[in-house]
Amino acid sequence: MTNNILDVLTYMFDYLFEEAEQESSQIDDIALKAHLSEAGFETGKIDKALSWLENIATLQDGKSMSFEAANGGMRIYSEEEKSKIDAKSRGFLLFMENIGQLDTSQREMIINQVMSLGDSSLSLEDLKWVVMMVLGNSSDEIVSAQWLESIVFSDDNHTLQ
Repeated sequence: MTNNILDVLTYMFDYLFEEAEQESSQIDDIALKAHLSEAGFETGKIDKALSWLENIATLQDGKSMSFEAANGGMRIYSEEEKSKIDAKSRGFLLFMENIGQLDTSQREMIINQVMSLGDSSLSLEDLKWVVMMVLGNSSDEIVSAQWLESIVFSDDNHTLQ
């Protein structure tokens, strides 16, 4: 990965996760921005990353798009989506749906967030980070932090092609 929004997000996620484990006081936006700036990230990228996370909250609250689909429906990816999300990554999303860890609404949130990133394409590893961030911010269910970590740090290729 290059120094992009996803780099800022993954660094931020790691930092916040470490802080949460230490059970220290809440980190406000100013302290978080200062920490990210000290780590060498540009202010514009930091602001875009925070906006990206806020968009997840907006989608979770249903204030934006509604992603309702009938059970058993099939997702057809646009050409733009296919160019950004390769077959292996699309297979991973399908796998997550098939095992019941991802519903259609969450899948669409993930795709929406991937498409809003500035990168031309995303690796499976990067997609897993996005999945972890979207599910980790889900208000629907309590998602185990251990399970989320296992998604990102797993060496297994759970994909369907």
